[in-house]
Amino acid sequence: MPEPGTRLLDFLHELQTTTSWRVATEKPHSQWQLAGKTWQATVVVEPGRWLGLEFEAQDPVTGRRATYDIDTDLYDITRDEVFAEEVESDIIEFLANLRSGAVRRGNDGAKFVLVFPREGAYVRVVQGRVMTRASAHAGPLGGDFVAVD
Repeated sequence: MPEPGTRLLDFLHELQTTTSWRVATEKPHSQWQLAGKTWQATVVVEPGRWLGLEFEAQDPVTGRRATYDIDTDLYDITRDEVFAEEVESDIIEFLANLRSGAVRRGNDGAKFVLVFPREGAYVRVVQGRVMTRASAHAGPLGGDFVAVD
């Protein structure tokens, strides 16, 4: 079984050649900076230690922002490879959805909202004044949402 982070590194290398995104790596392949027109992300891959994604999208008209994070937190991933593999799969799934246009943005009143599929459900991310809320829903959410580009 490959070390946690290996599949994610392979996926990041693939993104460099298959997308129009800016994909740059720092700190010898442990920190990756990705960006599109209305979003940016940092992916950290330290096999055997930590995996993480910090994503931020912006509404180009209002300037409102929403963030979404996926990471292994403070867990020792060398002791729980199943957990590390799940986090790795979640990051890859999110980036694949972003690449395919399935990560969408819109407004709900005064709030900027992100919506995307995850593990057979839909996640709705709302940026509050202080914290971000993410909730899962059984089906796609209505509204005027456009792909994050």
